[in-house]
Amino acid sequence: MTEFSRIEKFIQSYADNISKVLGLDVTILDEQGIRVSGTGYYSDLIGLPAPEGSFFRMILQTGQPGMIFDMKKNDSQCMNCKFLQQCRELATIGFPVHKREKTVGVIGIIGFSPEQKEKMLHHSEKWMPFLQHTSSLIEHKLLELDAEREKGCNIQEEMPQAVVKPVYFAQLIGADTGLRDVIAKAKKVAGSISTVLLRGESGTGKELLAKAIHSEGPRSRQPFVAINCAAIPETLLESELFGYEGGAFTGSRREGKPGKFELAHKGTIFLDEVGDIPLSLQPKLLRVLQEKTVERVGGVKTLEIDVRVIAATHKDLESMVKEGTFREDLYYRLNVIPLRLKPLRERREDIPLYLQHFLHRYGTLLQKGRLELDASLVHRLAAYDWPGNIRQLENAVEYMVNMADGSLIDHESLPEYLLAEEATGRADEAGAGLEQLLADYERSVLKKYLASSAYRQDKAAIASELQISLSTLYRKMEKYNLDI
Repeated sequence: MTEFSRIEKFIQSYADNISKVLGLDVTILDEQGIRVSGTGYYSDLIGLPAPEGSFFRMILQTGQPGMIFDMKKNDSQCMNCKFLQQCRELATIGFPVHKREKTVGVIGIIGFSPEQKEKMLHHSEKWMPFLQHTSSLIEHKLLELDAEREKGCNIQEEMPQAVVKPVYFAQLIGADTGLRDVIAKAKKVAGSISTVLLRGESGTGKELLAKAIHSEGPRSRQPFVAINCAAIPETLLESELFGYEGGAFTGSRREGKPGKFELAHKGTIFLDEVGDIPLSLQPKLLRVLQEKTVERVGGVKTLEIDVRVIAATHKDLESMVKEGTFREDLYYRLNVIPLRLKPLRERREDIPLYLQHFLHRYGTLLQKGRLELDASLVHRLAAYDWPGNIRQLENAVEYMVNMADGSLIDHESLPEYLLAEEATGRADEAGAGLEQLLADYERSVLKKYLASSAYRQDKAAIASELQISLSTLYRKMEKYNLDI
């Protein structure tokens, strides 16, 4: 856990206030070079690392402040930055943040316009004392937290899993379209203590929804602890979930280690891929959920815990129960509030929204400027089924932004597997007769109307809009094997 992860809200609020007063952008990096706060252009890059060789990276290494008013001069301290040619900064001033003489971060002021650069040049002699004062305030805040921790007043500060950037329902793409119904249910249970089970294919955003439920509930100021049950070897999963006492097994810490349930005390634990928990561990998990107590591996004490549980899986738990690979009593304990996240192919109206979101994100991150997708490409991507869902779509957009030569992204920038899909689609169309082409088009039109949130499966309204009778609509739905 970095020093700044304990005071993220404080430093973001501080950066916002400085930016408003100065009329300049502000950014703060932690000791690992991760941007932990930012305003304006840099607000979209929070949580991402600063480029290798950049000016701020140099300040982290040397512990010395600096200012640059011409990034592309041959003797500029930015010459080693890999994003130098795409850099939009016209003036930058950076100052290290120290804690007991150790460099733990950097605070920077940036100008992107000629007017901002002129303001920074005009007052250049005032910036270093100002940033030194700001750095001292941040150091004082860190030392204050250390003192509280030593007194035992703030145990949660020792838990790195407690740090989570808030996610709110309104931020979720599709909140007003394809995700509207599931978010309405999630809002109702955000303040509840009942267990939530998120169902859906991989890549549909289950963890993001779990964070939103936590952030909008009464436990939002408490830890949000996530664990992927499928990513941890079976031999280690028990100690990760429930902790262990010192000397419980070879290689264990002498002082022992708290498990994820202990770390989530008073907050929320997110059990991702809960369907992958081995059968041998399921009774212990069931007991924790029922008794609200946990017993460490090798321990003799029972610890009481107050934890809200949100679980998620892409597996068919009902079939697993029938097959005997998932306990029925655990299934019912988890499946109190089931929420299903639809795959992208079932909410195609959201695909253009995701495309625009990721286009802006990676256009900013990769310093490509404002980018647009060709209209026919958007149509083609919206028709694709996206078996990997949002995660796959994001990867595709990142690839296209990297490949883009200009401001307009066309079919030539598609990943190879999508180009192959497109070629197959064209070949299929070329080989089809007129009757088949018309039938395919008619089916796609009906699917579009039936999936549209504007009609909400109102068959009479759809029939009226298409200027056909209701009986004709039902007949065509049956013909094309669409849900009636």
